Amino acid sequence: VYVVDTTGRIQVFTRDGEFVRLWNMPKHDNGTPTCISFAKDGRVLVPDTHYSRIAEFSDTGELQTMWGSYGSVPGDFIYPTGIAELSDGRYFISEYGDGTERVQVFGADRAFEHTWGSHGTEPSQFNRAMAIAVGPDSTVCVADTTNHRLQLFDTEGSLLRIIGAPGTDRGDLKFPQGLSIAPDGSLVVCEYGSNRVSRFSASGKFLGTFGSAGRAPGQFASPRGVAVSTDGDVFVADTDNHRIQRFALEAIV
Repeated sequence: VYVVDTTGRIQVFTRDGEFVRLWNMPKHDNGTPTCISFAKDGRVLVPDTHYSRIAEFSDTGELQTMWGSYGSVPGDFIYPTGIAELSDGRYFISEYGDGTERVQVFGADRAFEHTWGSHGTEPSQFNRAMAIAVGPDSTVCVADTTNHRLQLFDTEGSLLRIIGAPGTDRGDLKFPQGLSIAPDGSLVVCEYGSNRVSRFSASGKFLGTFGSAGRAPGQFASPRGVAVSTDGDVFVADTDNHRIQRFALEAIV
């Protein structure tokens, strides 16, 4: 389990919470990353959000490369928030900042290919796109956080469907920020506005929710990250409780 926190540390734990090792981001005075992702070859991919770049590490923490620079033109970054690698090696990166709300696509060689999205509330527009994940069928899912929804696209940026609506009822979303694809292709999303984790099928059917506001086990305080293991365990960054919680996917009902 790899965890980044507001000190700029990346810490590694066993799935049962035993500390293994840590390393630090190259810089963190301006702010710290919002997520961690993984390449298919095991590299650790970190959108270095407040430094407008992507950092790549080995799984043991050796910095391998950093790429990207500040700017709003295609190929540059303002605040990159999430990164997902497709099976063909392309990178899909979510981004916001200074009116720039978009998904950018880069080749396996990290060369810019294309982009889509703009700031707004209409379909295919974003307001704080804070996470991105790619499903087994290459569907690109974006957590459109301040619009309180998920947007799903094909790899060229054509909108497939929108999941969720603003609210706190079951099946609604309130500030969805963390996003992960379960082994069965379902979408698992943590909502820091509702202090819970919700699950949807890839077609958009609501499947269940887990958690409530609080400090007790099974409760959350502004959770901002979620990951689902290949064997179906869910790990949640319970941010304002300063802990990771683990539970079974089947608990989301």
